[in-house]
Amino acid sequence: MNEQDIAQQDLADDFEELIYLLDNNLGNLHRFYSDIKKVRKYIIGESYKLIINNLERSIYKNTAYKNGIIKIKRQIGAENNEKIRAEKHQYQDLVRIITKLSAALITATDWQSPSFDFSLAPAAGRQTGKISGTVNDYKRDVHLDEKYYEEAYVREYIDAKYKFFLKAYLTNSGQAAFQTILTYLSSENKIAGKVMVGRSSYFQYKQILKGTFGWKTILIPEMNNKVIMERIRKEKPGVIFIDSLTNSAEIAVPDLNSILDYIYRTAEKDIYIIIDNTCLAVSCQPFLLRKTNKKVHLITFESLNKYYQFGLDLVTAGVIICDNREAGGIFEYRKHAGTNISDTSVYALSKPNRKLLKKRLNRHQRNARELAKYLSETDRQGDKIEKIIYPGLDNHPAYDWSKELEFKGSFLNIKFKEQYDNPKYMKKLMDLVIKTGRQKEVNIIGGTSFGLNTTRIYLTSLWTKFGKPFLRVSLGTEDYLTLTKIKAVFGKVIEKF
Repeated sequence: MNEQDIAQQDLADDFEELIYLLDNNLGNLHRFYSDIKKVRKYIIGESYKLIINNLERSIYKNTAYKNGIIKIKRQIGAENNEKIRAEKHQYQDLVRIITKLSAALITATDWQSPSFDFSLAPAAGRQTGKISGTVNDYKRDVHLDEKYYEEAYVREYIDAKYKFFLKAYLTNSGQAAFQTILTYLSSENKIAGKVMVGRSSYFQYKQILKGTFGWKTILIPEMNNKVIMERIRKEKPGVIFIDSLTNSAEIAVPDLNSILDYIYRTAEKDIYIIIDNTCLAVSCQPFLLRKTNKKVHLITFESLNKYYQFGLDLVTAGVIICDNREAGGIFEYRKHAGTNISDTSVYALSKPNRKLLKKRLNRHQRNARELAKYLSETDRQGDKIEKIIYPGLDNHPAYDWSKELEFKGSFLNIKFKEQYDNPKYMKKLMDLVIKTGRQKEVNIIGGTSFGLNTTRIYLTSLWTKFGKPFLRVSLGTEDYLTLTKIKAVFGKVIEKF
């Protein structure tokens, strides 16, 4: 396929994704229609009319957008791709808005403290008759809305032997997922020994762990198996916190296969392995690496802000995966820590779909790899840039094992030479990229996060002593021809910086 053909296939895939998101909305809305009709007699007359009018309008708009997208998808061709791109961006924005509105509508009659009984009139909205006292009558603790997504998440996104023993628990962010796990482990005295954490782990985790455990906290170099195994042998930690791929200056990638194999072979006392799988998502399946050793307890968690919202970035959310041994404790401490996801947020999340998610991850990876390779090979007349960091490049310290990864991440870092490795020059380069993008009419966003539709550049870890500032470029899902324009923007800036 030539570049034009690849770009056209990219656009077709983008529209397929949008159709899926609208179908997800329509499925949720039709279920809500069925639910609300069943409890009609419990909804005040004018309130019911308001809900039904808005519901029918929302179904109509979602359907109209879907039909419009199907029509445009049929028109994809070499002659009108610019028009198609403009239409795509318009519909991406419309789908964001209609999804948020649909989620709010579905929970509009709900109460956060729904009634389980009543003398004259209930206060439970569409969930009237489904609430049990002290069981699910306080949504901060638990609610019916999250259960279907949790079950679907395990079914669609998790690979493991004996998967039926695994549970998923939603939280209101990835950070909340981490805090829930930590609260459970520390409150129940599960940590018998020192605490190990990856040197390049998320700076907020390191700050919390250091503040909580002090001298008992040991930093480990993620990409040095020999040192990691020796420290585990010597220190016999009670828990290890590690990322499958780090959002850090060096984008460290641990050799999880070797590390977990060593732990399962040698552990003689209880040890908890907590893996933040946010940056590799469904492409990394730690539960497939389990072996027979009941002393080893594996828990994973992720932020759902990134890849799993298919670029919508509507709500903060996180998820914890654990087996039955930890499920009761995680469930209870999610309540106690107040980290449960909100009911409306659940309906802003798309129904899990591995096929579409992996297709999206492949696009992110292609774009990141292409830009990283292009910039690493660019003749640099300037003297401030040392190198481009990306796990898919053969100069990455973890390349011996990262080259085998199905997905190597969606972002790259621009590393500055030592005398220029500070926020002043990072911000200057970031400003030049945005300015050049504006001149060349290429949209590049100055903003945080990754896994979104549009490429972003961001100065990360600026205000902390637990992480080193770095300049991250998070590639979006732009089609191939748009990617060539993005490469030209960055190339022009990097060449002379």
